[in-house]
Amino acid sequence: MKKVGIIGCGARGLHHIGFNMVDQREECGLEIAAVANRSRESSDYAAGEIDKRYNDQGHQATVQSCREYRELLDDESIDLIIITSHTDAHREHALAALASGKKVYLDKPISVTLEDAHAIAEAEQQTGNRLLMGFTRRYEASWIKMKELLDAGAVGSLQMVLLRSIIPYSRYLQGWHRKTEWSGGPLNDKCSHHFDVFRWMASSDCQSMSAFGGRSGVFKPDPTAPARCRDCDRDCPYRRSEVLEESKETVSSDFVNTRNPDDERSIQDACVFSPDNDVEDFGSVNMQLGQGVVGNLFFTIFGPLAPDGETLELVGDSGRLVLSRSDGMIRSYTNFGKETDTFFAGGADFESSHYGADKTLIRQLSGFCDGAEPICDAQDGLKSLQMVCGARDSFKDRGALMNI
Repeated sequence: MKKVGIIGCGARGLHHIGFNMVDQREECGLEIAAVANRSRESSDYAAGEIDKRYNDQGHQATVQSCREYRELLDDESIDLIIITSHTDAHREHALAALASGKKVYLDKPISVTLEDAHAIAEAEQQTGNRLLMGFTRRYEASWIKMKELLDAGAVGSLQMVLLRSIIPYSRYLQGWHRKTEWSGGPLNDKCSHHFDVFRWMASSDCQSMSAFGGRSGVFKPDPTAPARCRDCDRDCPYRRSEVLEESKETVSSDFVNTRNPDDERSIQDACVFSPDNDVEDFGSVNMQLGQGVVGNLFFTIFGPLAPDGETLELVGDSGRLVLSRSDGMIRSYTNFGKETDTFFAGGADFESSHYGADKTLIRQLSGFCDGAEPICDAQDGLKSLQMVCGARDSFKDRGALMNI
């Protein structure tokens, strides 16, 4: 049984990776030994919740709660370090973890700044300790199937890639992601996935891009609005507790409502109209990839919940594939349209978090601990961030062409 330490006990580290790792203990041979968080309250809470989940499944466990992440690195019994801390802390945590010689998983995005991303990629190369990067689409069955069909020649020679992401993620303006310096905003936290998909599908890097977007008028700053949902009695569609229930987020109401101290980074219900929010909320990005492939990303964090909130479309010289993420369905038009099909590609774990990607990730982590090569690493994280920064620079310069 391989021992695991988790640095960062938010929703990703606890609910998505932590709980799935508990549930797959026997299957994957990974066991959480310790957790660390900058807030001792959060690490204590996470350790207790993980202990409870182990105990409910008949396994007696005592997960250690640490305030200092270096305690995990100094523990010789721990084999794998999971880094799900705030993005602006990734450099410190990743460099120390890589230097420890332990296996390292780093959740996306790689960092907020290119300087930090280069430092992580250089440390990976210098230590010879390749980390596993956490781009969830790489672990989702339906996206994997799209790549397999593409590589098998289903659409002929790939010409265009279109990715639409119209998902009401107002929470990006309500928690710690609301500050660009902390998270890089939705363009980094959400679109880092998307930019990685373009490179993955095209099997090439982005060469240049032009983008329009930034901050829309949907969340126009209102200095008269209360700072937090808990202090507000206005009729608002973005009230945190209501959004949580309606969007079926895979975290508990308790996690949002009771573990919500006044520390600025821990707040989960900041007003979406606060003048302090400085992140982008929409954009359209055109890009030139290698081998003549053209891509477009069309994204927002506002709009209604809908079945086709995120879609991927691949167009080749003889066919077309369309994936709807929310239902795992793929429509294929092959052999110049003479053959068509519609089928489910979501896999057996589709109803679990991130449409099954988190369970697949745990299996990948098991193989990674046993010596398998990572399917994406720090270089992939760096290249995704270069695209994020290129899009942001183009936003600011009214669609100017940016070489990546």
